[in-house]
Amino acid sequence: MTEWILASPCGSVAITVTLDGAGALFYGITRNGVAVLERSRWGLVCRDRVFRDGLVVVHAPVVSVVEQDYTLRHGKQRSRRVRAVRATIEVTNPEGHGLAVELSVSADTAAFRYRLLGASATVTLDEELTTFRFVNPGRAWLQPTSPADGGGPAHENLYANGVEIGTATEASSWDFPAVFESGAQWALISESDLDGTFRGTRLASRPDGREYSVTGSVTEEGMGYGDVHPTSRAPWTMPWRFIALADSAPELVESMAVWDLATPSRVDDDSWVEPGRAAWSWWSENDSPRDLDALRRYVDLASDMGWEYSLVDANWTVHSEEQIRGLVDYATERGVRLFLWYNSAGTNNDSTEEPRDLMHRADTRRAEMARIAGWGIAGIKVDFFHSDKQLGIQHYLGILEDAAEARLMVNFHGSTIPRGWDRTWPHLLTMEAVRGAEWYLFEPRFAEEAVWHNTILPFTRNVIGSMDYTPVTFSDKVRPHLTTAAHELALAVVFESGLQHFADSPEAYLSAPEAVRRQLRGVPVVWDETVGLAGEPGDSAVVARRSGDEWWIAGINAATAKEPEVLDLARLGLGAGVWEVLGDGETRDAVVVERRDAAQPFVRPALGAGGGFVARLLPR
Repeated sequence: MTEWILASPCGSVAITVTLDGAGALFYGITRNGVAVLERSRWGLVCRDRVFRDGLVVVHAPVVSVVEQDYTLRHGKQRSRRVRAVRATIEVTNPEGHGLAVELSVSADTAAFRYRLLGASATVTLDEELTTFRFVNPGRAWLQPTSPADGGGPAHENLYANGVEIGTATEASSWDFPAVFESGAQWALISESDLDGTFRGTRLASRPDGREYSVTGSVTEEGMGYGDVHPTSRAPWTMPWRFIALADSAPELVESMAVWDLATPSRVDDDSWVEPGRAAWSWWSENDSPRDLDALRRYVDLASDMGWEYSLVDANWTVHSEEQIRGLVDYATERGVRLFLWYNSAGTNNDSTEEPRDLMHRADTRRAEMARIAGWGIAGIKVDFFHSDKQLGIQHYLGILEDAAEARLMVNFHGSTIPRGWDRTWPHLLTMEAVRGAEWYLFEPRFAEEAVWHNTILPFTRNVIGSMDYTPVTFSDKVRPHLTTAAHELALAVVFESGLQHFADSPEAYLSAPEAVRRQLRGVPVVWDETVGLAGEPGDSAVVARRSGDEWWIAGINAATAKEPEVLDLARLGLGAGVWEVLGDGETRDAVVVERRDAAQPFVRPALGAGGGFVARLLPR
């Protein structure tokens, strides 16, 4: 047996790699001396070559320290400096085919990826042998993959809330990101830097004890189009798999692993990329995209609130080009720009929502993008992808590449999860892949579910990238919501999105108390710093975010009421100022406004079931 240990620059995280007597590769991960994963498997089964056992190491790993500084156009942290130790282990199988496993270890992340060696040969992957085997029992927050039917997989299921590690699902798989509390550690598993040579992956539905296997797409995805087995030419570099580690759930919120491992920006000049806030008409008025008067009212809302954008959703094609260009002019006069909705089809879905068949083929897509960019359209919302197969991933990336050329910003809906693409393509402002506020319209039980579901998302889905939940819905749909007005208001800060769509009606926002409107007018979408302060998934979440010199703190609560509590803000380095705090009132829709001296300890307000608060630090 041969063993190597690769530790992070500060020594906190380490990967131990073992080649056992049968020539099989295993790995384990420790943090601060505590074992998190043990005897987890590496390996691939390709159509013409297998890397399972009988492997021989070509040479000892060569270790290097990698330092990088980068800046994002939006997200939880704008400027980032990361330092990691990297190494590559090269092995050959009994037939002499080569495989490299690249490792990266930083202060809070362990990551690895495969690279098939050789030249020119076309290789098909049949099975991946990767596993994650937890040392200790504990709890897990896992999202069952939605069925590959007319609406999936769209990664919009509810999370299993704190189930035992090793729990199986009747779904085809568990989605990334997957979060675990095991022993004294919190861990989030996901992937980064996925390109068009591979497929999106997940965790198999039935773990072997506490060992989870990696699996891929199912045949039915994307209407059956595309192979579930990815194919590429060697050398073939596959996506990073990473394990983000933390001492607590709030610390996990701060992870930047998915961006640290992503390919740097491919857009030479991204000065045209402008994250912002948008009015969205569809949630309140489903037929509004067909009604120019309604669309103008939402443009007026965006203008009144100081928001940068308004979204024109599905079926806007009932209007002529002249009418849409007139709407663009109307918005421009009021300091607002428009996003237009598109069906991603082609062949990958059977949705009849229009426009369709304009984003599938590259030539058609480029012509359409050039056309609407000429109108002054700011960006596109592309929906209903329904596939994480290699063909589906190529579809996403083709849209991003062509949108960059046309200088159109992008919002993906009915989509896969973020995988660091917004670092590579900074005009990708947000992605859905979440059960958001639209589910108030689809599922009567969502009113009850949102109370606890909302508190899971900051520690799971939103950790890996912008999330278009479409928050801050004060109005009732299908069934009265059970979250308070302060909870809804807090979502604009608790949930990060480079394009934050506010889903309620002009009447709901403009009739709100002045303090609420002031918060909605001022809330940023670009954050320079994010600090997790308190909570855990399924119970509560409190997050602090800084934009420039201004700090915001927001919290949401699930079903168990909480007494006031002092929050430790030492890490924020606050100066003088006054907190304006909006919290729960005596009724669901009431909001209490307080002013507090920032020099005093910050006491989180009492939180009822489904309650919340949001605080903004104002100059004295």
